[in-house]
Amino acid sequence: GDVHILLVGDPGTAKSQLLFYMSNLTPRGIFTSGKSSSAAGLTAAVIKDEFGEGRYTLEAGAMVLADKGLACIDEIDKMNESDRSAMHEAMEQQTVSIAKAGILSTLQSRCSVLGAANPKHGRFRSNLTKHEQINLPAPLRSRFDLIFTITDDPDPVKDRDLATSVVRRHWLGELKSLEGRGDRTLQNLKDSGDITDE
Repeated sequence: GDVHILLVGDPGTAKSQLLFYMSNLTPRGIFTSGKSSSAAGLTAAVIKDEFGEGRYTLEAGAMVLADKGLACIDEIDKMNESDRSAMHEAMEQQTVSIAKAGILSTLQSRCSVLGAANPKHGRFRSNLTKHEQINLPAPLRSRFDLIFTITDDPDPVKDRDLATSVVRRHWLGELKSLEGRGDRTLQNLKDSGDITDE
């Protein structure tokens, strides 16, 4: 089957942005957040057709829509256990079986899964092994072929430089928008020598 990858990392390490970018980059890429996804939303749902004859129909979920593509599931650790269990068949057999309301069907789900999760205690702790800090049950964890950990090691100098750069860029962006509206604030700051064109 396809390769399934799990990213487990400290908050603020851009896991969600990476998943969102990959869903746009990949053909048939689907992005969903596990916190707001149900089992039916990930696999398939049986719904009643109110506009037709009132029959029940199948509606594909994220992992079926991503067939021959990539399903990016963010916050996979925050899903309910019952919703997570629906992923087992799709990740192992690459199919989704439905038996509801008289509908018996098997849908294809030949997709890779790129999942993201936070550590069990919010951040990685150095006194525990990484394996103990992944907040997923063993059966689901074993479905992932590759597990990457992303750590954010505190560094006062590096963090201060990064924060200064972010604040400076936002400040300059705000000043540029004032200049576009004809505001004299930017020119006054340049005249006083507080900022330069660089």
